[in-house]
Amino acid sequence: IVHKLNGYFMTRNVQYRYLIKVRSFSSAKVRSMVDHTKPTLRDFDPKWVILHAGTNDLKLPKKASQIAKSIIDLANAIQTQDNNIVISLIVPRDDELNNKAYEVNSRLKLMCIDRGYRYIDHADNIKVEKHLDQHKLHLNRNGLKIFEKNFTDFLSNLF
Repeated sequence: IVHKLNGYFMTRNVQYRYLIKVRSFSSAKVRSMVDHTKPTLRDFDPKWVILHAGTNDLKLPKKASQIAKSIIDLANAIQTQDNNIVISLIVPRDDELNNKAYEVNSRLKLMCIDRGYRYIDHADNIKVEKHLDQHKLHLNRNGLKIFEKNFTDFLSNLF
């Protein structure tokens, strides 16, 4: 999902208060994300990290609680005293894994609150019937715009 986001336009949408870099690790599962994110974070040293992960893990024979915990473990692994971690919850979908995604998100919200992480919930404004493509798994053009706006709204409202 993230690979279609444009960091330049997102930066412009937050009135250049933040330089937004988007990094996508296609098909990566949460457990391999530490290996992908650490070099990127080392190179850019961001103040805010919005972490969107877990969708590819839904197909694995893992419980929702295990997926949520692995996302929190990833956040813990990449957090430093110089950055703030924000968890982007899994986007709604229209297949047999939607209930699992919902359960992961429910657990993630509680874990974020417990650990002091902020989160971005897409369920309020991304609607399955309007914002998914023909396969009902990925966002269509309008869904991507809303997804992107969720991030820029979050950043715009920090201060």
